[in-house]
Amino acid sequence: MCGRPSSVQPSFFRRIPRLVPAAFPENIEARVREAEPALTAGGPTRRGVPRERSEALETRVLEAAIDEFSEHGFAGARIERISQRAGTVDRMLYYYYGNKERLYQAVLGKIYTDMIGAQRNFVTPDDPVEGMRQLIGHSWDHYVSHPHLVRLLMNENLLRGKHIAQSEQVERTSFPLVETVSTLLASGQAKGVFRSDVSSEHMLMTIMSLGFFYLSNQYTCSTWIGVDLMSRPRRKAWRKHICDVVLQFLMPPGATAPQPSPVDPVTPVRRRRAADPSA
Repeated sequence: MCGRPSSVQPSFFRRIPRLVPAAFPENIEARVREAEPALTAGGPTRRGVPRERSEALETRVLEAAIDEFSEHGFAGARIERISQRAGTVDRMLYYYYGNKERLYQAVLGKIYTDMIGAQRNFVTPDDPVEGMRQLIGHSWDHYVSHPHLVRLLMNENLLRGKHIAQSEQVERTSFPLVETVSTLLASGQAKGVFRSDVSSEHMLMTIMSLGFFYLSNQYTCSTWIGVDLMSRPRRKAWRKHICDVVLQFLMPPGATAPQPSPVDPVTPVRRRRAADPSA
């Protein structure tokens, strides 16, 4: 029996859910709007929330993400743990950042922004020798006071810089430390107190590596040497050591770098006997 098709769908087709764009992750804003009534009691959302509350939430999320990524790395970090630390829900993290990778890139951008802010606060003295000494101490102190920076950079290097290369925030950033080292070196060379055959690139890498290696290998080296490398006296002694190494290297032949204030002596390392293989 033929006739006009019925406008009523069979019950089989009515039971199939319609796939609407809001069901997909890329339409996260629509999903958040749908969930706003349920989220009102549990955490703030952007719509209808004062700007300062929205910014406060983003700050909490970013701080929680820094802790999570520095502790577990990119692969081991979990969105649910970040949202719990931030006092919000997973959906809000996706609303602000879209996905885990973009949140991780925001974390890298934040630690670089903080590092650059610290570098810009450094006031370069007129004396290039004293300026180099203060710059070395300033860089070391920032590493020590920001342990998550070291761990995050270690993790990103294990990933071969994949995420930091994609960070627009880092790409747009200029690092004052590069210019400061170059300025101090040029000033010292012009005054004849620094060697003329040293490049600012090598000087920068030397300063950074002497601090970074110590902190990134503190656990294994503490075990090998048999001391706590992060004890206050040993940190102060290493800070002085970096200054002495760099300044002595920079001095022209026959010149002597002025000595900084002495630091408290550290307890000599007591060598441990090697284990008897026959035991």
